[in-house]
Amino acid sequence: MKLFFIKRRILAAAAAVAAVAAMAAVVNFPSAVMTSAATRQLPIYCVERDQKMVSISFDAAWGDV
Repeated sequence: MKLFFIKRRILAAAAAVAAVAAMAAVVNFPSAVMTSAATRQLPIYCVERDQKMVSISFDAAWGDV
């Protein structure tokens, strides 16, 4: 039986490369980005409330989606 010892620096570098590859795979996975809706829904611009509230939203759908 052979034992292999890996230096901590090499193990950390391999873990970093694996993490970057996993993030790239998740970000570039086409089915996670592409969605389709049967009908186009309009955004809600205001809602009558008794309390004073603020809501902020960000549109992260770039392109012609």
